[in-house]
Amino acid sequence: MPESGHRVVFTGPGVAEIEEFAIPELGPNQVLIGTERSLMSAGTELTQFLGQLSTHRGYPSYPGYSNVGRVQAVGPGVERPRLGERVLTMGHHTSHFLLDLSLDRPGGPEYWETVPEAVEPEAAVFAVLGSVSMHGVRKAGLQLGESAAVFGQGIVGQLIVQMARASGARPVIAVDLMDDRLELARQSGADLTINAGEEDTVEAILGATGGRGADALFDATRTSVTLPVMMKAAAQSARLLIVGSLPDKVELDPFTEWQRKELSLIGCFQPAAPLFGHAYFPWTQRNNRRLFLEMLREGSLRVDHLIGHRLPFDAA
Repeated sequence: MPESGHRVVFTGPGVAEIEEFAIPELGPNQVLIGTERSLMSAGTELTQFLGQLSTHRGYPSYPGYSNVGRVQAVGPGVERPRLGERVLTMGHHTSHFLLDLSLDRPGGPEYWETVPEAVEPEAAVFAVLGSVSMHGVRKAGLQLGESAAVFGQGIVGQLIVQMARASGARPVIAVDLMDDRLELARQSGADLTINAGEEDTVEAILGATGGRGADALFDATRTSVTLPVMMKAAAQSARLLIVGSLPDKVELDPFTEWQRKELSLIGCFQPAAPLFGHAYFPWTQRNNRRLFLEMLREGSLRVDHLIGHRLPFDAA
């Protein structure tokens, strides 16, 4: 077992460094994962990097929660995962991650998943953000033929486009300020793309939906200034779902758009998805990750076009 590893650490606002750390001896119910790939969550981690979230707890801060690697060692009492098995975890951007499967740990055994042999590590590592997107789509309760508008075409927004389409939404509309992201959204299956910096987003959405507006509108951005626009573009009794991390504040018109249209504003926070299913919401975090990996395996979801850069850890 290696004695030391390296990890990315934010030591102050806008400062990232590489830190060497000692790998501890494994205790009961612990597993050592050797990282093959970790995935940047650009929105959440940029907000963390800059210390902008209201929940920010100061520095040092260790980013990353999407990790795929192989089991290098197991402690007493561990039956699964096995040595050499490739697994998905919520580990940081780190060369080695200590996974604790103790039942009294938050999440415990629920925070890892076997990666199917047919799924490559750099695709499997999207499964945690896939769970974020899937949780939002589930909360929307999409029905066949309802329209969906997705604001923000980062990874989460791109995956929402694919999942909304798989849920039967028509049309699926992608909104962003960057043409290259909108081109990726077309590859993800968007029926219509809107560059919000070049055209009237509300008019475009109304035009694409026969004047009634979108039934489900997803905010997958890093700014709440999109919310008033979403309200104007929403159909009667539409659902507005906040999936991104919004660090700022915005003024809303509670009567003209919100009350008269009877809109529902729904927060979507993947860590709040249940670890154990119940009658009212059976879709656990683990169920979502497993389904995402299965959809990758069968080809009904794709992420290859979303990989822009492959960087060594010391480039952080």
